[in-house]
Amino acid sequence: MRNLRSILMPLAIVLGILLPQAHVLSPMMPFLIGSMMFLTFVTKIPPQTHGYTFKIEARAFVASLVLIAALWGIVELFGLPREVLLGGAIIALCPPANAAPTMAKMLGGSASLALKIFLSGNLLACFSIPVIFGYLTGADASLSEIAMKIFNTIQPIISIPLAFALGLRAFYPELADRAAKFQKYTMFIWTFSVFVIISKASFDIREMGFTDLWNSGKLPMMAGVSLVLCILLFWLGWFCERKRRPIEGSQSMGQKNTTLVIWVSTLYAGPVVALAPTCYVIWQNLVLTWMSREKTRERMLRGQEKKNP
Repeated sequence: MRNLRSILMPLAIVLGILLPQAHVLSPMMPFLIGSMMFLTFVTKIPPQTHGYTFKIEARAFVASLVLIAALWGIVELFGLPREVLLGGAIIALCPPANAAPTMAKMLGGSASLALKIFLSGNLLACFSIPVIFGYLTGADASLSEIAMKIFNTIQPIISIPLAFALGLRAFYPELADRAAKFQKYTMFIWTFSVFVIISKASFDIREMGFTDLWNSGKLPMMAGVSLVLCILLFWLGWFCERKRRPIEGSQSMGQKNTTLVIWVSTLYAGPVVALAPTCYVIWQNLVLTWMSREKTRERMLRGQEKKNP
């Protein structure tokens, strides 16, 4: 599965760049996101102990707020475009990805803990994104109006799959167990989502004019801020949990549910802002590929040491 992912993801990114016509599939995004949410939510979750999941997610949320405040200060100090702040903020507020539990397991961490972090992170995002991102974008409307609009956009994608999954788990556990077996195939839904996302970005860049975007500095700034945030978030997640759960902490902060925030930022902040989380898709997958290869190399070295003590 790891080798397949390393092949499919770059292929999805390249095809998305080369086939901007596939942007017509972008209305499918809410259904793709909802499907991935359901397959993740329906997985049987071990009982919570000692509130450790909450501590990890709380630290991740505080770190995200600090990053947004720092980025806001940099934008104001250097007179950067407002889109840089909005693009960076939506990345920082983005909840963990559906694939985080699977990736945590591949790297030697706890998939069940990563799954709990995913659940709590997405529930927190239902409220934090509308309030904070709504405040940053709501220049022409009151905070309550824009926050409610964003909330009404996000919460059905999270609450409906969650309610359906919990209902299935409570009343038809055998059927829920069968559905949970398909959770490993979320990688293919995610890969197709990445293809559609990159295709939409490729189409938008062509429509807005690549040369104009580049000369204005917005495109390189969006790519740059997403790259810096990607490295910082993965490192901060590891650093904050380095004594107990570095793998799960790194995945909870670094591996983002970009499909959700790209859709939200496109609706409420425009295609230029959506370029930041779109670029994050590329950086994120490069980091994950590097991490999985490093883990594979470590396993190979340990195997050789056992054969040649």
